[in-house]
Amino acid sequence: MSEQIVQKVKDAGVVGAGGAGFPTHVKIAACPEPGRRAQVDTVIANGAECDPLLRSDQQLMANRAPEIIEGLRLVMQASGAERGIIALKREYSSAVAALQRAMRAPPSSPPTLGGKEGGNISLYLMESHYPAGDEFVLVYEVTGRLVPEAGLPLHVGCIVQNVGTLFNVARAQKGIPVTHRLLTVTGAVNEPKTLNLPIGTPIGEAIVWAGGIKIPRWTTRTEEDYAVVVGGPMMGWLAQSLSEPVTKTTTGLIVLPKNNAVVRYLGRPLGSWVKRGRSTCDQCRDCTDLCPRYLLGHDLEPHKVMRSINYGLTEPTAIITAAVLCCECRLCEAYACPLELSPMAYYKEIKRQLAAQEWKNVVHKRSDLTPHPMREYRRVPMERLVARLGLTEYDECTCPLDEREYQPERVTIPLKQHIGAPSQPVVRIGDRVRRGDLIARIPEGKLGANIHASISGRVEAVTGEHIMIVA
Repeated sequence: MSEQIVQKVKDAGVVGAGGAGFPTHVKIAACPEPGRRAQVDTVIANGAECDPLLRSDQQLMANRAPEIIEGLRLVMQASGAERGIIALKREYSSAVAALQRAMRAPPSSPPTLGGKEGGNISLYLMESHYPAGDEFVLVYEVTGRLVPEAGLPLHVGCIVQNVGTLFNVARAQKGIPVTHRLLTVTGAVNEPKTLNLPIGTPIGEAIVWAGGIKIPRWTTRTEEDYAVVVGGPMMGWLAQSLSEPVTKTTTGLIVLPKNNAVVRYLGRPLGSWVKRGRSTCDQCRDCTDLCPRYLLGHDLEPHKVMRSINYGLTEPTAIITAAVLCCECRLCEAYACPLELSPMAYYKEIKRQLAAQEWKNVVHKRSDLTPHPMREYRRVPMERLVARLGLTEYDECTCPLDEREYQPERVTIPLKQHIGAPSQPVVRIGDRVRRGDLIARIPEGKLGANIHASISGRVEAVTGEHIMIVA
């Protein structure tokens, strides 16, 4: 039965919906390393919604709680876990109530977990801090276990799955592949909302369906004065074009004025970060004192990498190679540093160079970790982060779920929406496809995910990067 669950998840093309895009069929099979099976006892459903302004996970939990519970049960069964925990913020009152009702209801399929109806599933209510949804932080908050440096939750007996992923797992068991993406469209738009869109939808159309860009009457701004953040304001990136497609991992679209702090940070090139760092870093160590990984006991001290590189010390010392421990939460640059510097930008470039050199990590693998004694008092409240980012005016909207079926005339579906190798097309130009048909499959022997048509229509283009379908 476990193998059947994993196979259906694989067939359906389910990947991590929280933004990382790791193929879910590999993750729930609980194999952290080739030939080694992990002993998993806990599955954590991540409903913390890490980034500010994003609301799609909240809306999904509030409106589709039974399917999330079912997906959690299925992952527990596939991995052999004895308990499931849904972690979400205490303030998500509608989602909490919906999940509590769903947990009391009998399961839609026969009980399979240790003879207990519904299995051992509970809620864990969190306070609103950033980055609450980070896997390492979440595992520690929920279980008290510390994931080793450069490790995985699997190494401490846990699997973490986003609630959107669990929703797709439940649908996969009914033979429904991943064709749509629930995402938040918010910021400077007239009707902030949560939309369920076909994968491949141009982000410009999503913004139109949210009422278009909201330009105050008392300003001289035009649409050219706004930018679109794909994902969240901390972990996302700036769209280069409104024709860019929605993918399986698109958590949100946030329209912001170009003079907003988020846009300034995300648009600053590496050279600018380095120049500013060399001229102004005063080694105050605020970046280190608020670093989530440092507070969990990891040997990651961002102020030291600033010092090393600013003095031209580029040899791969432990201080430099500790870049592999950085989770790229952006807290150092967007909140901690009083001088608007970015250790994370340094770390990203170091990781790129280490990968190019095929550097193997044999240094940063400590498991004897001790959280910092001041960790509890250094967690960053979401409200303060939102204010620091200049997003307070957009934060009160709940972005209600719009149940309407939106369908674009054309979708451009990328062949790489996941960690691993790009999928291989199985259709040709001129083919007629129906929504849900397989259009690209996992390459033989590679890590990847299947891809399906998100609308019915004719295949207009097949390239090495995408498949285009016209309704």
